[in-house]
Amino acid sequence: MGWPLGMARKQKPMTKPPKPPKTDEQREAERRRREFADKLELIVENLGEDDFVSAVKGYKPDITKEELQEWVMRFRAAVREKRGLY
Repeated sequence: MGWPLGMARKQKPMTKPPKPPKTDEQREAERRRREFADKLELIVENLGEDDFVSAVKGYKPDITKEELQEWVMRFRAAVREKRGLY
C-alpha cells in the first residue's frame, strides 16, 4: 500500500558529514599550490624557463630530476601554445 495520489511523503533533509580539520601540513601545501599557480601564469607570459624551474623547486623542494624534466616539457608546451606555435 502506497501513499495516496497528491500526497507527498516528507523526507528528512540530507546533510553532509563535517569535514575533518586540516593539518598545518595540508594548509601549507594548499598555500604553496595557490602561490605557485599565481606565479605560473606570470612566468609563462613574461619570464623564462630558469624562472619557471626555480618556482617549481620552491613549490616542490624534493622534486626528482625526472619529475622536473616533465614539468619543463609542460612549460615549453604551454609557452608554444601561448605564442600560437602549436
